[in-house]
Amino acid sequence: MKLHHQPKANDEMVQGYMDGYDLKAPEPSTNRSASYRHGFMVGRGEKTGNLAGTYESLTRAADTAMTEDARRSMVA
Repeated sequence: MKLHHQPKANDEMVQGYMDGYDLKAPEPSTNRSASYRHGFMVGRGEKTGNLAGTYESLTRAADTAMTEDARRSMVA
């Protein structure tokens, strides 16, 4: 498969991924960034074998999360 989009993650996604991979970690609430919640979902899905979505759809979701976080930081 040829990648047209370079995989990327920000620090919040990485932290969310690591927390999601820990099955003892609680589900994140909306006080967490969209990037963190996306990373958590991916980590939890990989750990449990229930990762839903294609590479392309997960990449779009990551882009959307980062865009949402950027918009939220401009308002704050």
